[in-house]
Amino acid sequence: MLIPQEIKAMIAQTRSQHTELEDVSDEQLMMMIEQAKSPEAEGDLVQDFDEMSGDDCISQGQKLIYPGRWDEAERYFFAALEKGELESDLKIQCMAVESLGELCRLRGDFHQAMQLSQKALGLAELLGDRQMQAVIYNGIGGLYRMQGRYGQAADQYKKVMQISNELDEKQLRAASYGNLGIVYRKQGDLAQAIEALEKSLTFSLRLGDERGSAVAYDNLGMIYQEQGHHDRAIEMLLKSLTISDRLGDDLISADRYGNLGNVQREIGEFDEAIRLFEIALGICGRIGDEPGMAKEFCNLAIVYSQKGNPAKALMYYDKSLKIDERIGDQHGAAISYFNLATLYRQIGDRDQARQHYEKSKALCEALDLTLDAKRAAQALQTL
Repeated sequence: MLIPQEIKAMIAQTRSQHTELEDVSDEQLMMMIEQAKSPEAEGDLVQDFDEMSGDDCISQGQKLIYPGRWDEAERYFFAALEKGELESDLKIQCMAVESLGELCRLRGDFHQAMQLSQKALGLAELLGDRQMQAVIYNGIGGLYRMQGRYGQAADQYKKVMQISNELDEKQLRAASYGNLGIVYRKQGDLAQAIEALEKSLTFSLRLGDERGSAVAYDNLGMIYQEQGHHDRAIEMLLKSLTISDRLGDDLISADRYGNLGNVQREIGEFDEAIRLFEIALGICGRIGDEPGMAKEFCNLAIVYSQKGNPAKALMYYDKSLKIDERIGDQHGAAISYFNLATLYRQIGDRDQARQHYEKSKALCEALDLTLDAKRAAQALQTL
């Protein structure tokens, strides 16, 4: 593919500013740059917020989250917050603060996300707005889940379920079942996970909620993968990817490409897996999704390890671990420590293997991840 000189210069500048993209191809970077430069990329941005209400600002900002236009979304949310404060409108303030917290969570700034979510929850309680409280509990649950704190995440999702039953809010109920299903899967309870996810899918399909359906299909696909039903897993993941691509939801599409890559890796299609992981990494890099980038670096490390290239595997594990440690994803860090230990063991470095298994075991025990802690302990015993 011929790359214009102007774009080459921009690629060089991008690489110098974002070292984490060094393994993204020039062609992928060119596509990212061209998309950012396109007129459509600025089409929805309003330069003057004076004509907009606080509700309008929040609505417009929310539309920009899923395509990954987070900086633009942030401007709308700050504009909404300012309007809410000027008008002493607690509802607008609450919605704006919660939306800013969601952006921090997606960017991997978990500490700031929690502070904003707690502030929004206080405003929702002042208002007595149970539905808004449920939205915030759901966000806090997602925050705990992204840090590997699954018991605390489940507690938040159960609060959402309680409110959804009080209000007979079916969409909230669908989301609660879906999120509980994700937590149960992470905790290794696949039977309970499938039950919850199938309930979520049934509600989402009945409500015409395509995004909720896509999430349920994705998580069912990952369970089928864990059970070794690869054809069924691919079917579910492709259904999810088709929906997210149609919705223009880059955040979810990136995750689906990565999950499909893992299935391809498991069935020995390493080159196809690498291609899918690189697509996912390119999307995450473009929208600034650091947790997603950590996940795809880890995926690339695993596949290169299986291909017999330990140098590349170590490089990618290091990139993934640095992000996990920076953003506070303890479960992600525990996985990276375990995988690094296994790789060091394979190349004969027993001291490094022991150190990394011990770090993984300690984190898993702190997070009450019994199965993962047991796996690390068993690995230490066989060193």
